[in-house]
Amino acid sequence: MHIRLVTNTDIPAWMALSQEYDCYVRELVPDLSEWYDGNDTSPAFGDYMNSKINKQEAFMAIDTSDGCLGIIAISLKNNRITFFGVSHKSEFHLVGSALMKTALKKLNGSKPVSINEIKSSSPQIKKFRDLFHDFGFAYSCDSVENGVPVNTFILTPHCLNTNELSDSGFEEAIS
Repeated sequence: MHIRLVTNTDIPAWMALSQEYDCYVRELVPDLSEWYDGNDTSPAFGDYMNSKINKQEAFMAIDTSDGCLGIIAISLKNNRITFFGVSHKSEFHLVGSALMKTALKKLNGSKPVSINEIKSSSPQIKKFRDLFHDFGFAYSCDSVENGVPVNTFILTPHCLNTNELSDSGFEEAIS
């Protein structure tokens, strides 16, 4: 596995990865138009992907044939993880941990880091919550993102274990 920046040519793979999770979002809202088309406070998903790529704030785990295993995107300005998806075809814990380590190394560890996760009760989404807890994130509050109910998790600076961010088991090629 290798972690690299997401490029414009990866947009179809990013969209496909996001769509792997549509069934969990549909548990909460039947109409996904606001989720993908945006609203007054959030951009459309296509615009969001382009922004993250242009700011070099999106990272992809790839296999040996450059296939997408997962993607994580961050906001350096807001010190948050703004997208986190692991392909259902991937080894969740291996890929998810590598992506989380990459994001946390890029974000400001002296400030709280936040992430939203949809309020689905599915086993796949529970894997994300378990991973958040493994990294020291704690539940903070309920909210709504692009019309979808989410839980917000916060990693406080004193909970960040920099030893856990060592590069074991994956190669990172990010400048």
